[in-house]
Amino acid sequence: MRLVTFLPATGAPRVGELRPDHTVVELAAPTMIDWLAGEGRSPAGAEYALADVRLLAPIPEPPSVRDFYTYEGHVAAGFRARGVAQIPPAWYEQPVFYFSNAASIHGPGEPVERPRGCERLDFELEVAATVDGDGKIAGFMLMNDWSARDIQRQEMSVGLGPAKGKDFATSLGPWLVTPDELAYDGEWLDLPATVTVNDRPVARCEAQPMHFSWPEVVAHAAANTRLRPGDVLGSGTLAGGCLLELGPIDGHWLEPGDVVSLWGQGLGELRAEIV
Repeated sequence: MRLVTFLPATGAPRVGELRPDHTVVELAAPTMIDWLAGEGRSPAGAEYALADVRLLAPIPEPPSVRDFYTYEGHVAAGFRARGVAQIPPAWYEQPVFYFSNAASIHGPGEPVERPRGCERLDFELEVAATVDGDGKIAGFMLMNDWSARDIQRQEMSVGLGPAKGKDFATSLGPWLVTPDELAYDGEWLDLPATVTVNDRPVARCEAQPMHFSWPEVVAHAAANTRLRPGDVLGSGTLAGGCLLELGPIDGHWLEPGDVVSLWGQGLGELRAEIV
């Protein structure tokens, strides 16, 4: 299934199933979190043309957002940017993550404001999973973990973070795809993904070469705590999926007016304009 949170021409946001014929069938669940908890999974009767509704983030207000760091190529590039030649051995021992800001979720097509004082704004191509009421993976979606690199680098020099370099925006969407619809074998998700800036191809990546499997990511997130339906678990940036690795485009980081588009096979396209 491809699941969406959408806004019809009138009324409040609703949950629906996106069918192959580009119709959205409204479901009984009042929110995606309710659907993930096992409630309201039957159709509610109404149908809409996809072109007549506005898609929101699949989970507009997740209980939490954990962003992991599972792609060795990206991790190595991040440490090199900080003047560290080798990845610390501890990274190989467990899938580490940071908590992002669940109050700054952006949906498909929603503009992202460049933070004040930021001159090095970056995209980050990720895949995110969310869990159901049993703490199992219920679906996958695209995630753009926007980063203010200059702010991030300064604040992390004190040994804590990231914080303000990240929490201004996280984009999710355009829809949530159940695992049976994807090349997912219960451990690894195998799909190509790309990034364009102003419709210019800048990156082609693969979701497969994670150092830790998705069950390991979920288990670590759940250790000594509990996961709630709708918790978001980011994969971390796919190797080669950000300007920190690729280098600025024609000497520039992202600027107002730029349009960034992430695409993943089966996951759709997640676009946003910088303002």
